[in-house]
Amino acid sequence: MRRAQIVSILALAWALTLSALASDRVPEDHWLSYSDPREAGFDPARLAEAEAQWSDLPSSAFMVIADGAVVANWGETERRFMCHSVRKSFLSGLFGIYWDRGEIELNKTVGEIGIDEEDGLLDSEKQARVLDLLKARSGVFHPAAYAGRTDSRPRGSEGPGRYFAYNNWDFNTLAAILEKETGNTVFEAFDEHFGQPLQMEDWRLADGYFHYERDKSVYPAYPFRLSARDAARFGLLYARDGAWGEQRILSRHWVRRSTALYSIDNDVFGYGFMWWIAREPRFERYGMAAALGVGNQMIAIFPDIDLVIVNRANTYHGETTPQSELLDLVEKILQARTGVPTAQPRLVPLPEAAPDSRLRPAVPESLDELVGVFPYPPNSLGLPEATTVSVKREGDHLVTFSEVSGTFNTYLQPDGWLVEEDSFERYLPLRNEDGEMAGLVDSETLARSALLAAAAGDSVSAARRLELIEGEEGLSLAIYRIVIQLITDPTSAENAARQLMDSEDSREVEAQFNGAGYQMLYGPPNTARPELAQSVFELNTRLFPGSFNAWDSLAEAHMVQGHRDEAVRFYRKSLELNPDNRNATTKIEEITADETGSEAQSRNE
Repeated sequence: MRRAQIVSILALAWALTLSALASDRVPEDHWLSYSDPREAGFDPARLAEAEAQWSDLPSSAFMVIADGAVVANWGETERRFMCHSVRKSFLSGLFGIYWDRGEIELNKTVGEIGIDEEDGLLDSEKQARVLDLLKARSGVFHPAAYAGRTDSRPRGSEGPGRYFAYNNWDFNTLAAILEKETGNTVFEAFDEHFGQPLQMEDWRLADGYFHYERDKSVYPAYPFRLSARDAARFGLLYARDGAWGEQRILSRHWVRRSTALYSIDNDVFGYGFMWWIAREPRFERYGMAAALGVGNQMIAIFPDIDLVIVNRANTYHGETTPQSELLDLVEKILQARTGVPTAQPRLVPLPEAAPDSRLRPAVPESLDELVGVFPYPPNSLGLPEATTVSVKREGDHLVTFSEVSGTFNTYLQPDGWLVEEDSFERYLPLRNEDGEMAGLVDSETLARSALLAAAAGDSVSAARRLELIEGEEGLSLAIYRIVIQLITDPTSAENAARQLMDSEDSREVEAQFNGAGYQMLYGPPNTARPELAQSVFELNTRLFPGSFNAWDSLAEAHMVQGHRDEAVRFYRKSLELNPDNRNATTKIEEITADETGSEAQSRNE
């Protein structure tokens, strides 16, 4: 045997030995970080290039875990962001817990479990097994809460197990099945089996809630909030085949079974048991699987090389990390691992972020008058009630809850506004004319109510509401202020809009004006003002004459008002800019058909 071959075999054996030693390394109360990434086998220069690449992305937190310790920790990794569909991989893990114990049977049908809907499931739908739901192959195409992406077909058109359809009915109903079969809610089970054993630092039971949309389904969604550093713990558990140090939490069999490929979705990913399975060669060779959610929340595991990568996007503020750029960054991280990890690396505690000054305690007595259950938005604003908000006092801060957003600790600010933890949304305690609490309201909702008041001719209420948000900033607020100005001073409003274009993303400006116009076109009962919507859309076409969507919206405003000739003219203008605009083509055909039918009827009469 040649010397080079001997050296190569010894190096491989040494690497495997190091890997075996590192496989017992897990975080305890806090993560440990490599003081020198070279000791994790990473090239510092390439890692720095990856960090620069990440900093150009719309991403709020990013972590790389190698051999149980932190290689990269960028952004707000301690902040709890919305998980969105990552929650489904959590539930997949919980099914593994109870399946390992023999408490859940995968071949049991939803009919046998007693699952049904208000409008009734079809007999064929009741034959779907738990296993079919885990694979998103139930064949049940029923509306679902918190739907997002929905691959739908006519109900009863596909039998159970035959067709992959990403549908939240399957995912939401699985949480109900878990509770029916075990007696534990998804959040209680997550806390017991993952939160506590993995010693998650930021997770609390209140970070999950049930999101109902009872007009669609009796089964709610189950949104989670979780920090990147806690998400990385869950990822590490899966990367280690269900072992946590010397403790076995999930069976190796379940982890491998749930991250196997059962369905092909696209060239990039297929689907397992509520895990996305990498199909691209650059990732497949590492055994990559990922928990993914809206905004490209991601927990990616690479069990073959003991690596975990986490990305978090701030969807509280609409942030989305583009998938192609995110996957390129993941590839960059993989390429940065050029060496072999050392046997005993120097590990140091991950630095703690400084407490946010907005989450300061308040004098408890100052919070008492804010406690209660209030309609949201407050009735005095004249907007339709969307939900109710419960406000309780807990020591030196408040706890707010609504069915549409869940539970947040909330803190009183020196300026009298309230700030939610994690989302950092600001809310103003609004009072009635007699000084009593009417509820909480955010600045954008106040601005929208001011716009509706101005459109109805109530300039006094509009001015009063705008005064309440004086000093509050944001693109949507600037748009609302300009639209209100458009009612009384169109020239000044257009000048202000053009100045805004110089300082903001033009695509966002266009979209926001378009949205404000639709607020007027299809407003709450007795508040719609299509003629004002027309003015807003006309402004948008002057600001963005090359936008097919702006002309399409203007055409719709004319159509709502019965101005058929103008509607056709502007739909045609939209088609000139985008011949693939099917909406414009369809609307022109509808208008033309109506006119032809009316002419024929007139001749017959």
